[in-house]
Amino acid sequence: MHINHKKIIWDSIFIITGCVLLAVSINVFLTPNKISAGGISTIGTILLHLFNIRMSITNLFFNAILFVFGYKTLGRYAVFQTAFGIIMLSVCLELTSYIPPYYENEIIAVMCGGILMGAGVGMIVKVGASTGGSDFAGLILKKFLPHISLAKLIMFIDCFIVIISGIIFKSFSVTFYSITALFVSSIIIDKIMTFGESAKMILIFSENIKEISEHILQKFERGVTGIHSLGMYSNRESLMLLCVITPKELPVYITMIKEIDKNAFVIINNVHEVLGEGFKPIEGGMNFISLDK
Repeated sequence: MHINHKKIIWDSIFIITGCVLLAVSINVFLTPNKISAGGISTIGTILLHLFNIRMSITNLFFNAILFVFGYKTLGRYAVFQTAFGIIMLSVCLELTSYIPPYYENEIIAVMCGGILMGAGVGMIVKVGASTGGSDFAGLILKKFLPHISLAKLIMFIDCFIVIISGIIFKSFSVTFYSITALFVSSIIIDKIMTFGESAKMILIFSENIKEISEHILQKFERGVTGIHSLGMYSNRESLMLLCVITPKELPVYITMIKEIDKNAFVIINNVHEVLGEGFKPIEGGMNFISLDK
């Protein structure tokens, strides 16, 4: 088995940097002002203020529980990255807990916290990793609620926890500031994930083409097109899959394809712009794909 040491090093740098930014966001700006960041960090905020339980302990404990139930949904490398991300975030939360918190202005705290949180999460998911939390919970719920998209499940979890946080702290402003921070964070994440590219087009050649297409249609809820092709050397007809996805989805797709067929042949193309269902809407009902030259 070939190990790409360069990729592992760069992925680790992104994950560590992302965890530092996320931890600073939580410990310096969000938690001191009782602003919820969504997911387990919000539960950590609640437990810290109610029972003085350290954020690092809360993060590691709840993620460990989710990891036990959710590891089967991930590939080996994704499992390693996520485990590394969970541990690093816990370490960074502990190390940054000694940085003086910011209390001066709640609006500034929301904006700075949201931007840093978005930058941190964006860097982590950019390399196909995560720090657990609502991502893990969403993957677990997806098995029981396959008709609901993963993105909607994760958003529901975050909003539910934020609302509970607002009720516990008995402040409308807490809920408002928390949702605003999540909104700011989501914008930054999208910017990082789509930096320099808006989509990926993948062409898949495999002996297990039916299994891969069913996985894409049912689990990822993405459209996929089968194209008949002819191998000029072998003079053999086969079916090729074409699918247009977001950059964030690419690592998950590659992991899935490798797990089904490690000998699959995959071509990945940068797509400059996609107009149509699932991407940018266009009037008139016509769909266009613009490839980078």
